[in-house]
Amino acid sequence: MIRSHCSTPFKTLAGLLAVFVFLSLSGCDYLKFVGQKRTLKNEFHNHPKMELLRELSPENCYTLFGELDHPKDYDGSFLVVGVSDRYQNREIVAKRVVLNPALFYSVMAPEGDYDIYVFADLNGDDLFRDNELVGRTTPGKPIPIGRKYAEDNILVKGPTLRLDLDHPQKADFPLAVGGITRKSRYASLDDEFFDPRYGTMGLYRPMELLAHTQGPFFQLEDYDPHKTLILFVHGVEGTPQDWKYIVEGLDRKKFQPWFYFYPSGLPLEKLGNTLARSIMLLDQTPGYGISNLIIVAHSMGGLVARAAIDRLCRDGKPRCFRMYISFSSPYGGIEEAREGVKSAPAMVPCWIDVASDSEFLQRIYSTDLPKDVPFYLFFGYRNKSGASGDGTITLRSQLDDRIYVKAVKTYGFDATHVGILNDASVRKVFNEILETVEP
Repeated sequence: MIRSHCSTPFKTLAGLLAVFVFLSLSGCDYLKFVGQKRTLKNEFHNHPKMELLRELSPENCYTLFGELDHPKDYDGSFLVVGVSDRYQNREIVAKRVVLNPALFYSVMAPEGDYDIYVFADLNGDDLFRDNELVGRTTPGKPIPIGRKYAEDNILVKGPTLRLDLDHPQKADFPLAVGGITRKSRYASLDDEFFDPRYGTMGLYRPMELLAHTQGPFFQLEDYDPHKTLILFVHGVEGTPQDWKYIVEGLDRKKFQPWFYFYPSGLPLEKLGNTLARSIMLLDQTPGYGISNLIIVAHSMGGLVARAAIDRLCRDGKPRCFRMYISFSSPYGGIEEAREGVKSAPAMVPCWIDVASDSEFLQRIYSTDLPKDVPFYLFFGYRNKSGASGDGTITLRSQLDDRIYVKAVKTYGFDATHVGILNDASVRKVFNEILETVEP
């Protein structure tokens, strides 16, 4: 979703006005972002730390990923910690909670060499402590993370970590971490966890959102492999809450909604590749095998989904992938963004990718959508200014020839960019399309 939080016009920076018109973003939020970047640069210059580098350049971080081998009777969670000696001795750079079934671990960190530690809350005090170390990478052999090691420019394969919960060790650095909540199921999209302010956080402070979510997927009910899984992908500065009206109209006896909750400020290719890999891992997780999958995206989420589909189908279309539907996506990019980003004092990485001539757009159209996966394209055309579009994205971009010709059917609605997700006629057509998916 796209939203604004400040009424103050952002006209003082030449060349950026077009970007904010396109994104309907708040100038004051961006000014805070510029100030934060300046502060982080100064702090890093005076007292370099990998943690600061992670916050300063999240677009240059990579995800170290590997398998966990542990007793199957343990039903608690684990804390995975990435540690570096580059600037400070035993500096904790990244940490992430892993829920059961804990088959895989991952941490996102800047280029460098890392020791990976795994902790379990063995005494049940809701804290992960340094004397509850149950697994780690080989001492003296840190794992290198960087572009040359990364698959799909994001994922670095790490070693399998074998965990011993019966003989915990003490880590070689102090640790007492609590207050990190991690769950994937919520009763309602109205939950504070999906509050719109987290969409703004994801755009300007992506690492903070990753600390908030601690994982990519969220659901409203226990997983049922007999239902068709609909994976919703929000747009720039969005959260799963943007899909509330659409989800309320679903036949929940047949369909189960899941949500990709991601920091929209990161490079779109990395977000798409992460989505694809997360789908693959979900399908491999015991009890979560996917029978039918439909991907549904809004706005910039359509570009993220398009990148994910490319990766997902690189070695052949997954059997479970049945349909793709998008709403008001800038498939042709944003012409104004190309000029606006040239003047930006601080750049949000996704802005580069949505520019009309971006390398990202050229890459995603270098391959076709799977021919046996029906694609339905929804677009909006309500615009009070009289321009051709939905008030945010032009019709030319929504109906870019490279994607328009691939659609099984295209539907146009008298709706704004955000309003299309809250329109009764849109929801009716959407549900009719879903009914065409065979069990």
